Amino acid sequence: MTWQTYTIISVLALSSSVLLQKILLSKFKSDPYAYAVVFQGLVGVLLMIFALAAGFKLPGIEIVALPAIISIVAFGLGHIVYAKTLQIVEASAFSVLFATQAIWIMLLGILLFNESLTLIQVIGALIIFVSVGLLVKNIKVLKLDKGTALGLVTGLLFGVAITSWSYVGRHTDGVSWAAISFIGTASVAYLARPQSIKHMKYLFSSKVITSLILLTILYAIGSLAMLFAYKEGTFSIVTPLRQSSIIITTLLALLFITSERVRIQRKLIAAALCFIGVVMIVL
Repeated sequence: MTWQTYTIISVLALSSSVLLQKILLSKFKSDPYAYAVVFQGLVGVLLMIFALAAGFKLPGIEIVALPAIISIVAFGLGHIVYAKTLQIVEASAFSVLFATQAIWIMLLGILLFNESLTLIQVIGALIIFVSVGLLVKNIKVLKLDKGTALGLVTGLLFGVAITSWSYVGRHTDGVSWAAISFIGTASVAYLARPQSIKHMKYLFSSKVITSLILLTILYAIGSLAMLFAYKEGTFSIVTPLRQSSIIITTLLALLFITSERVRIQRKLIAAALCFIGVVMIVL
């Protein structure tokens, strides 16, 4: 498959996973630390099954050991902050804050990997971010309160993590590395607060487990697709394209969550702008 196909799969799977994460973190009031450990651990186990079936191998991993460690630590801390932010910040504002990861990834791609951008691609990326901004109810609410600060930290951590993660994936077996990285992420989240183990049992209760399993499958598929998209494409092009997932998430929320059916016209305009931005980037 091409990097464009991998990107589409990643966007659809990870967008769907956001809805399930919102349910797990808000409706079921899951503990952020326990959630990060269990969720990341389950994804890692699922990917490990595929890696073992295909022949587990990590050739050349010693060459990229430092970025591998940086990725795992940044993801471990990032998923904890992600969960905390999603619990307290309105979804539209969170989308804008989380999208800042793209800025860090693009900058790191240019600075570290000598990637370049054309003017039309820059304009396309800006249009995507403008479309995301339209989803905010009131831009004035984006003041530096606790939720905003956490959201910006989440963007930074994920920007560093995804860049390092994708770089490692270019130099070793993708599936095996993905499995190890998720298990490592779960370990970092657990070490951050070992006492979270007492909250993990709740995540396996009958009312939560179905959503958790579905989330695990979607996230595993989306993450692998993202890894291969970055492996086949470039950071500076794939990154802004992935931000269309914010718009897809909004549209899915309109379809499946009744309480999200407000400001529909504004959200549809944002989706249209996002599409235009995407087309400009891939031309």
